[in-house]
This record gives sequence, C-alpha cells and structure tokens, in this order.
Amino acid sequence: MASGAPTPDRYDRPPKSPRRCARPGYSSADGSIARRPNFPGRKSPEVRHEELIRRTLNLGDWRAPRSTVEYRTESARHVRAGFVGCGGHAYRNLLTAFHFAPVDLVALADIAGERAEAIRREFGAERAYTDYRAMLAREQIDCVVVVTNYDDDGRPRFPGIAIDALDAGCNAWIEKPPAHRLDEVEAMRAAERRTGHFIQVGYKKMFVPAYVKARELSQTPQFGGARQLLVRYPQRMPHPAGRFDLKGHPGALPFLDHVWHPFAITQLLMGDVREMTYLWEADTGGWIATFAFAAGGIGVINAAGGQARGAPIEHVELFGDGEHIIVENNTRLTYLRRYSGHHYGRDADHFTPIDQAPIVWDPEFSPGVLYNKNASSSAMRRRSASSAEMSSTGRPRRGRTCVRPI
Repeated sequence: MASGAPTPDRYDRPPKSPRRCARPGYSSADGSIARRPNFPGRKSPEVRHEELIRRTLNLGDWRAPRSTVEYRTESARHVRAGFVGCGGHAYRNLLTAFHFAPVDLVALADIAGERAEAIRREFGAERAYTDYRAMLAREQIDCVVVVTNYDDDGRPRFPGIAIDALDAGCNAWIEKPPAHRLDEVEAMRAAERRTGHFIQVGYKKMFVPAYVKARELSQTPQFGGARQLLVRYPQRMPHPAGRFDLKGHPGALPFLDHVWHPFAITQLLMGDVREMTYLWEADTGGWIATFAFAAGGIGVINAAGGQARGAPIEHVELFGDGEHIIVENNTRLTYLRRYSGHHYGRDADHFTPIDQAPIVWDPEFSPGVLYNKNASSSAMRRRSASSAEMSSTGRPRRGRTCVRPI
C-alpha cells in the first residue's frame, strides 16, 4: 500500500461469499447446518451412547434373542391334558394360562355337571365329566391337572386323585398343599416308583420371574454365593392345641394352604434345609423361623401375623458377599452391586459411580404385554409350561415334584 494512503477500516471490507461446501457443523450456503456425516463404519452418537451404557452396566444387546413365549397355537407338539376341578381358582388362573403352554385340553371333570359343561364350551375341551375316574378310563391323555378343594375334614383331595392318574398311565400336576400327612406324600412317591410316572406340585413361587432372576444373579461369581436370606410373609400359625385340627380350628387350614409360599421361596433361593428352629407369638399368631442350609448359608422367615392387610404381601432380601438383592411385592427387583464405598465425612454428594450403582427392574404396566399380566408375574404361565414340558419329555426336574417335598 502506498505511503500516506488512508488505511481502510476492516468493517468496510466487502463480505466474503458463503462457502459452497461447508465443513460439518458450519452454516451452508442455504443457511442449514451441515451435520457430521456418518462415514462407512462410523457409528451414530446414539448407538455409541447405547453401547457405553451396556458396557458400563454389563448388559447384553437388547436386539439379541431373549426369553420369549411360545403361544399354544404355535407349538409343534401338544400335550393332551385332562383337568379335574373347575372352581374359581382354576377358572381365573390355571385354564387361562394354557394360552401360553403347549396343552390341548381334551377333557375336564367337575362334580357340578353344569359348571363342567360351561367350562368345556368356554375353553374348548372335547368332553366334560362329573366323575374324574370315568375321564381317566375313557380318554387318551398324557397328564392330568388337579385343582380341587378340601374334603369335609379339611384335608387336600390331591393324593388319591394323583395316584389314580398315575395308575391310569398319566403324569399328574397338583396344586399345593400336596397332602395333609407325610404318609400321604410317601404313598405318592411309591406310586411314582411303581408306575414310572411323576407328580408335580404347583409351588408357584419357584416360578415367579423376579425370584428366578434373583437366583440367577446370586449364582454369578461377583455375587459371592447366597449367604443369607430374609423373607417377610404374612402367615399366622394356629395355637399348638388346634394346629392340626383342620376342621375345627379356623386358622389350621389357612396355615396348611399358604405356608408353602415362603417355604418355596426359601427352597428356590437357598436350597435344601439342614436345620430349622422357630419362635411363635400367641396374640397375632406370627412366628419367626431360622434356617441353616445344606449348601451353606442361613436364612429367616418373618411370618408377620400382624402385618397390615393393605401392605404388599412379600418382601425378600438375598445377601451375597458384598452384593445383595431385594424383591418387593413379587415384581420389583433391586440389585445392589459391589461398591467401593463413600469417603466418610468427605464426599460432597451421595451418588454412586455408574458401574457400581444399583440396578432396578420394575415392570411397565401401561402396554398390553405378557410380562405385566398376572399370569406371568405370579408364575401361573411358567409353571403350566413347565408341567407341559415335563409331561412331553417324561423327565421331571429336581425340586419340582413331590418326590422331594419341601
């Protein structure tokens, strides 16, 4: 520039023309934002973020095949089943669960003929009977599902019907409680050995998805083994004088009917019991039982006789070595993972590192999906499918039959 010429102000310079091909993230000629392109092999930010979460929480890919349910209409092979007892429990819970089990309901029996015929029409059975013995004699069936009430003395009807089914060449699925006395259980075991068929008892708590998941987590190396168990369940125990009077004492039959639930949870999560002691509280009938297990570990059932009726029925805590699991209300599972701990008196907040933070599973109840239906969350579907599977294969699973009563 010539000496003495005025220096142009920088604001007087003409603006540069817009770039025709803007770099990613800069304005283009048309004013739009040019986003960073996805080059071949480059993952989007959303995918990278999802993968980071999965790695941090040690989770699998949600796109991978998961445990899915096969509908009855999709099954390649069906088990031919008979059904004994068409009362309210069978109608609400058992028969509806057959939608998700490979079962063809061939025939059913109930002492009330009109009710049996109505259930037959609704659920598509071929024939209805008022005498289960006639059904066993005439029908070609693989298994019999028995859901009956108690006799006039308050005793379960299952042992006699189940043994008749085995003698007719069928496997049997019975509700709990399997029997009133131990000698009735021994008679069923003898029938199993004699006939080569088996009896499965419907301990539904052993199939509850939340408890099955808790057991799965407790068997991982990082959990450190199942060391302690706490089960809270509202179960009253009658006074010793009337504890075995099923007909005369109002609390004896409910005790026989329901005590299997906390025992089944205990069996599933901790295995066989080596020894047990208990204390009983007379006013509410509540009791506390302590257990030592054959595989190691200890446990407590707090049978809270005075628990509020509106409270969630069950609360379960399973402890390992530095980790533990909480199951609330039969569905909500919290997995408290190994944590290095806060710096006592120095940490500025209470937040746990993401890779050590608890994981909470809670079912979503808005969509009309299978996992949030009672048939799934309360295990009716799983135990029906398990019974059909065992009848199909002829191989009962350990811990699922009355051969080993819990």
